[in-house]
Amino acid sequence: MNYLEIANSPGMWVASSIVVLVIILQAFVFMRKAYSTGLKMGLSKEVMLKAMRAGFISSIGPSIAVGITLISLIVPLGSPYAWMRLAIIGSVPYELMAASTGAQVMGVELGGAGYDIYALAISMWTATIAAGGWLIFCAIMIPKFETLRLKIVRGKEELLPILTVSALLAGFSYFTIPYLIAGGPSTIATITGGLVMTILALISLKIKWLKEWALGIAMIVGMLATLPFI
Repeated sequence: MNYLEIANSPGMWVASSIVVLVIILQAFVFMRKAYSTGLKMGLSKEVMLKAMRAGFISSIGPSIAVGITLISLIVPLGSPYAWMRLAIIGSVPYELMAASTGAQVMGVELGGAGYDIYALAISMWTATIAAGGWLIFCAIMIPKFETLRLKIVRGKEELLPILTVSALLAGFSYFTIPYLIAGGPSTIATITGGLVMTILALISLKIKWLKEWALGIAMIVGMLATLPFI
């Protein structure tokens, strides 16, 4: 039997659906908890609904990007597994790297000649176990981050917003620079998206509602700008 027949079987769809349903439930619980906590803190319902709407709209661009790259994961590993893994991790490059590592252990290439059900199982286990390290690290370290932030600013709470923004800029830069210097479509998408985001950010100073849509628009324009070079 071809391994893809098993990878796309009803059993895989059922197993993957259970995981995705747990993720949806988790998101709902977190959202409800955040809403109730906001009310206790004195935030108005209008402010929280506006924040939720902004978060939803801002997720459109990244979701489209993940949806497009999802194809590269579906081809070698099947639709149910790709759907389930991206619902958890959301990173196609990581999944492909982990799955390829598992295939290489079996002496074959991911989705290539000789890639069978056993290699598929090793690829899946490799990606799953490797991702577990992130969950363990977050469970241990996240409760300590607030204490660490306060120690870094030495009790000066007015510096906390500056520290937070600096950390965000560093994180975005770390993930963006490799694409900026890679050349080809990656560089074009990065530069175009950055320019569009800058322009929209300036315009949104007067047109407030545009701020919520800026990220999604910048990502989509950045992707479209690469089409002539693909």
